[in-house]
Amino acid sequence: MDVTLLITREPFALQDKTRPALRIMPDAVYALVVTDPSLDFEESASDPGYGTILHKSPDSSGSPQVHRFSFTKDGIRSTNADAPLVLKLLDLAKKLKAHVLSDHGALYFKDASGLLNITEDLDAKSYITGDKGTRYAVTPTGALADAARLPDYLAENDYSFLQDKPDTTQRKTNAPAPALLKGLGTFKCSLFSTVYQKNVTLSIHAYYFWCLSFLSGMNFAYQDSPEKNVTYQTSNPVVNVDIAFLYAYCTRNPDDMFVSACLALRTMRLDRQ
Repeated sequence: MDVTLLITREPFALQDKTRPALRIMPDAVYALVVTDPSLDFEESASDPGYGTILHKSPDSSGSPQVHRFSFTKDGIRSTNADAPLVLKLLDLAKKLKAHVLSDHGALYFKDASGLLNITEDLDAKSYITGDKGTRYAVTPTGALADAARLPDYLAENDYSFLQDKPDTTQRKTNAPAPALLKGLGTFKCSLFSTVYQKNVTLSIHAYYFWCLSFLSGMNFAYQDSPEKNVTYQTSNPVVNVDIAFLYAYCTRNPDDMFVSACLALRTMRLDRQ
């Protein structure tokens, strides 16, 4: 029997209206794609930010096989339920703080021995995971089991509430830079993409250092809110991931100001802390 699998933040069909649903946001997916050599991404022309995740894996002969996962506002969907692919989906779901469910509601997971397992026990999926990793117990209707936790839930997960996000098709790409914003951050993302493609190291590093300075300024602005501070070590591997992320964002949003890529990077790093 064919099985369709879905990576989703919400294990139950959300009937409760007291809280907004958690969604997998495009920036979180971009962060996975640019840091995983086995992944690539094709953006949808009709639904900006969403599209198809391509996963390259070797077959028994060692030749690369390309598997396609559809990424929409509902989550990440796979029509292939072979064990190696399910394990990959579980890896992605863990990083996205999500569940892997079949189209008839069964939960796929790794057991204590690290082996693939499946259950239809409602208790096994009776929780959601917040952006900071907090677990919230939920009922089969999707309501928080402890209604008193709603303020904490709303504060932690503002990033992942889809209805709060502006429609990307409505962006005003020609809007002037804010008066207090100066330097490379006011340039179009397409310019950063160009220097990256031409491997102009000095220019790439100039953009990146501007971005780090901007993030430091954001930390200063939120000095009384430690949970909103980005704190991570910029070792060479981390720098490479950051720059790859900025490039991935800029190739998909060429008309945005470079500061928008820096804000997306901040969101990605906060999500990982």
